[in-house]
Amino acid sequence: MSLVKGIITPMITPVRNGDINVEDLDSLLTFLKNIGVKGIFPMGSTGLFAFFSFDKHKTMLEATIKRKPSGIAAYAGVSRNNFEETLKMIKTSKDLGYDAAVVVVPFYFKISQETILSYLNRVSKIDMPIIIYNIPQFTGNAIIPETLTKLIRENSNVKGLKDSSGDLRTFQMFLNELPKDFYVYQGQDDLLLPSVSVGAAGGVCGTSNFSDKIVKVYDERSVDAHGEIVKIMKNLALYEFPKPYYYLFRKKVLKEANPKNYMPFPLNDLEESQEKLLDEVV
Repeated sequence: MSLVKGIITPMITPVRNGDINVEDLDSLLTFLKNIGVKGIFPMGSTGLFAFFSFDKHKTMLEATIKRKPSGIAAYAGVSRNNFEETLKMIKTSKDLGYDAAVVVVPFYFKISQETILSYLNRVSKIDMPIIIYNIPQFTGNAIIPETLTKLIRENSNVKGLKDSSGDLRTFQMFLNELPKDFYVYQGQDDLLLPSVSVGAAGGVCGTSNFSDKIVKVYDERSVDAHGEIVKIMKNLALYEFPKPYYYLFRKKVLKEANPKNYMPFPLNDLEESQEKLLDEVV
């Protein structure tokens, strides 16, 4: 399957007491199939990839592709904070049958556009579709349109971009300067509607872990659903990311009355008072 247009879910990593729970993973995948998402993306930011060991990261990719519903694209989050492990994870995702590998711009150290290009050039040499993930608020390093254009010229397998910068001006520059058949996804749920109106291929949207509202925004171009998403995102932002997504999956999808132990270490569950406030607004 080639890249798809529509809503891609940056999946939570379902855990209980710190361990990946495959029964909850099955429930999440069934929910996503039922609400009509077009693709899944395990081990991204919402999946807390940076908190998991290489082996657990690989285990999540294996378990997800094994259980993936038919007709849904699968993009593998492959980034590790060193080059060799990232290459291994890209090769693993290719062997597992993922449709694309999603690569984060290197993080922690401030680096130049030349260094970003050099790094992405090397990880893009594996023969599978690559999606670049721009999230400068987490990585500390933003990729600019000119750098991505150079990367595409040298690597025909670089097929898409997830832009979570939250900067619509930069997002439109990506759309204007990149090839028309390049897939540019919006990574911020509350910016999806204006983004698709100017040509975005879709959105990689975390609220689809517990709600179908963002699917309605894309499928129906619904202004009312967009307004609801804006309110939800405003409230989710009040809490430590991505705790609300994990709580609301257990509460809204699994229908648990009192979810516990849903966050992997070093994160703790939300406070009970925070959970009650979320229940009121979502």
